[in-house]
Amino acid sequence: MKKLLFPAIAAILLFTACQNNTAPQMTENEMQAKADSTVGTKLDELNMQASEDLDRRIAIEVKPKADSIVAARDAAHK
Repeated sequence: MKKLLFPAIAAILLFTACQNNTAPQMTENEMQAKADSTVGTKLDELNMQASEDLDRRIAIEVKPKADSIVAARDAAHK
């Protein structure tokens, strides 16, 4: 009985290891749809972040630019 235990376990391991358990493959259209979905989500996040950054920077950068334009106009008309 002990002599048959090791070969039986080895046979079970070999049979289970050789099974074809490949993951289901995605079609090209499914891959493209997943990529488009991921890119769309990331693009929306980037656009939202860029818009928030623009809103913050406008208040900081527009005032000095406007002042320099007004100063240049006043200097040109003197």
